[in-house]
Amino acid sequence: MAIKTKSIDRNRFKKVYPRFRKVPSPSFMADGVVQLESFVVNFNNESEKEFRLEGRYTEVPTVSITPMGDVNNVNLFITSITLGSVPANTGRQVNVKIEASTAFTGKVHVQVMQA
Repeated sequence: MAIKTKSIDRNRFKKVYPRFRKVPSPSFMADGVVQLESFVVNFNNESEKEFRLEGRYTEVPTVSITPMGDVNNVNLFITSITLGSVPANTGRQVNVKIEASTAFTGKVHVQVMQA
């Protein structure tokens, strides 16, 4: 199921014609539930890192990574995303493992989304 989002201006919901127009207040509106999570993972001369996401998910979410720092001749990739076995009221924990082709020092930005 695809979730549709659109950008809206919250100051233009009702028809008001003031003398001076208010500064736009941008926001997003979606027709479903979207769960987003973003954080940074630090690598210090390491070739792999395993961590747990903070949110709870009902199914495996979409995870993308972006390396920052000295990334010359280094490939970063996600090797496993596993959903925890014990469900809670709001979902399960997710474990993610990132590996590098060689030892790497830098930051990796992780973005997680579930629609």
